[in-house]
Amino acid sequence: MNGRNDNMLEITNISFPGFAANCYLVKDEKSGEGLLVDPGAYGERQAAYIRAQGIKSLRYILLTHGHFDHILGAEKFRREFSGKTVIHSLDKDKLQSAEKSLYSRFDREGDFLPVTADIIVSDGDRLPFAGDFIEVIHTPGHTKGGVCYKLPGVLFSGDTLFKDTIGRVDFPDSDENEMLMSLKRLCSLEEELRVCPGHEGETTLEREKKSNRYMRLAQMRGI
Repeated sequence: MNGRNDNMLEITNISFPGFAANCYLVKDEKSGEGLLVDPGAYGERQAAYIRAQGIKSLRYILLTHGHFDHILGAEKFRREFSGKTVIHSLDKDKLQSAEKSLYSRFDREGDFLPVTADIIVSDGDRLPFAGDFIEVIHTPGHTKGGVCYKLPGVLFSGDTLFKDTIGRVDFPDSDENEMLMSLKRLCSLEEELRVCPGHEGETTLEREKKSNRYMRLAQMRGI
């Protein structure tokens, strides 16, 4: 799915067959800068598509968290396009571990390829991109180091917020109360934001504030 926002960012979902997770290519049409969000696999077709957009190198490879279905392609894209891999400090260990990334838990075939973390971020960090900034919003709940990345007009919500629902909170480092706190924080964002989640289709923050029962619950609990 292709889409543009008013800030001249072209966002394309370049997800991979056999993976239910979304991977997004973001290109700034003015500068030609590009980045990837959550490459859960590597594919020659997707790499060719990136090159066809005139992108010879990626500035960042943004990882919303360290589960295998969001990171398995990161190292190959990193090597091919010289992108700097970005992840929160509390999830960086997952990049080196088939067990911690849940790769081994789901009996995936093939070898686990460890991912190099180039930039370790914390809540509130800002990364320069396309004449503006990417804001890091720490949203634990699905994992301890889960984050959302906010660019002008768009929120990459990973496995924190989906259309009509949220990410799972039954994994080893998941926490339901932390998830509700993270959702409440997202509810406090007043901007009109397009939401590009880690799974399923796109939505908007305004829509989820109104219709997502978990977002409503987070607002009502006063946490």
